[in-house]
Amino acid sequence: MPGDLHLFTDFHKAGYLYLLCCWAAFLLYCVVYQTDQFIKIWWRRKQRRRRYYQNQYDDDDTKIKTPLDIINDFLRPLEHTISIPYVATMISLKHFISMTLFCIINIIFCYFAPFKLHPEVERYEVPIYGILDRRMAYVCMANWSFAIALGTRNSIITSMCGMTFEQLIPFHRWLARLGMAETTLHIFYRWWEGYVMGSKWYDSFMITEEYFSGTVSTIGYFILYFTAFDIIRRNYFRIFYYSHIIGFIIGTGGAMWHEWSCIYFFYPTCILWVLDRILRSYKSWYEPCELISVEQYNEKIVHAKVAYRPLTDGSFRPGQYVFVAYLNGKKGWKNWFERHAEWYPMTISDIFVLNKGTSASTASSSSTLSSQTVEQKCGASIHIKALGDGTRQLMEHVRDGSKIQLRLDGPYGPRLRYLDYKTVALFALGIGITPALTVLKDCVETSVQKSCVRRIYLIWSSTNAEEIQPFVDYILHCINYPSSVQLDIAIHLTREKDKLKCIELSEILGCTIIQGERPNIPDRIEQIAYDVGDHNVWVHTCGTIPFMTNVINEATKHQFDFHHETFEF
Repeated sequence: MPGDLHLFTDFHKAGYLYLLCCWAAFLLYCVVYQTDQFIKIWWRRKQRRRRYYQNQYDDDDTKIKTPLDIINDFLRPLEHTISIPYVATMISLKHFISMTLFCIINIIFCYFAPFKLHPEVERYEVPIYGILDRRMAYVCMANWSFAIALGTRNSIITSMCGMTFEQLIPFHRWLARLGMAETTLHIFYRWWEGYVMGSKWYDSFMITEEYFSGTVSTIGYFILYFTAFDIIRRNYFRIFYYSHIIGFIIGTGGAMWHEWSCIYFFYPTCILWVLDRILRSYKSWYEPCELISVEQYNEKIVHAKVAYRPLTDGSFRPGQYVFVAYLNGKKGWKNWFERHAEWYPMTISDIFVLNKGTSASTASSSSTLSSQTVEQKCGASIHIKALGDGTRQLMEHVRDGSKIQLRLDGPYGPRLRYLDYKTVALFALGIGITPALTVLKDCVETSVQKSCVRRIYLIWSSTNAEEIQPFVDYILHCINYPSSVQLDIAIHLTREKDKLKCIELSEILGCTIIQGERPNIPDRIEQIAYDVGDHNVWVHTCGTIPFMTNVINEATKHQFDFHHETFEF
């Protein structure tokens, strides 16, 4: 071992006290959130009982304002979203201010914790750098401990705080980068100190066992950090995925070897991470997934229909997603990795019913699955667009006619409360239409006793008519469904040059088709605000970062509630 553990030195106290304060603040928020949810559930059930006995929707029905709602309304202007290069692709001003204050708190703990002078010390003195860098290292351990907890898909953390895995991922990333900044100062100071002690520059990496173990940990965390940037995650997902796991194991193992008191910070959340991996393995390896059919519509979109029990047993909600692994049926180490390690997030576009002896039908949606009989077999649709290395490989397998198998893990994502709003506005870009379709279908099929929705706007921007074709049947189903919900659908074909295709599509769907123009988001939301006349509007958006940022900022300006899909994994 590098050395004995000194439990009562100040740089240990800074990390321990910081960790305890952070967990205490988090648990306090969880208590407030759970109390707030209890009030909402009680009010929602009361209103639904009243609507059931009245057998109609009351336009005077109002939403209860809970304490958290009042706070969120007050902070709504701070929901304005910005982008910070190399830090956050999308971050609200509220979160930016919060993280800034959080960084200041980190500095305070590094310099002043444990906030009590030693009996033999008369006045406070600024810690020398040999002490300060160790304080930073221990505060970093606390931040990384939280980052591990926030990066697990299945844990009690999400249930306690009400935030789902994809909503916690940005905090996971911000905490990890804050910790990386703190430990980098520790790393370079110790390397410089080792260089002074030795005769050659590379002696600083391994002059003692403590320095060598620290170098191993540094290599692991640098691998993890520098392969986690947006350009690698989006275009080379496999590199990001493997390096994240390998870097985490090397870095964390090296840190525990370097200073075994790190175990106190890491082992609780590492246990959560291991349990998460076990649960994910069971759900994906041992839960059967039957591929009903797979079809390629054009050069970029594949439509897969699967039968997977966790999606069809009533637990799925519109807007949720799954992680998908593609198997090509071949044997060998590469296929083993594809089966067990390579997972890609995909949104469910539909839940349908398979009748005996017939093909798939979209007669039922997720909102009505609970009323299906045992004899009926249900399935799910996933529309996959070739964007990264894994999805492009899937497209090649389908094009070549290779045997394809899918494994699923999920569903994940929030239980969206759009049925509590009078107006729902859906903004989609390209393949981002998939979560919007499940919300649209659920709104038109849910009975008036269970839904407040009276009007739905769908604004969809796509490149050409060919990308619309895979979803025509789904849109027609919603348009023709006997419902009192008013639909306002506008489809923008930004690069479609054939006017006849636009006219034909308009005649089929009976909606507005706009050729060669992108949707003007400010004008569209301004028109929705004018038509509705109040703030009881729920906005959903899925697309590129600039597209969603534009929608969020305009919705914030008009005091609309919103939800945006994110796959920043």
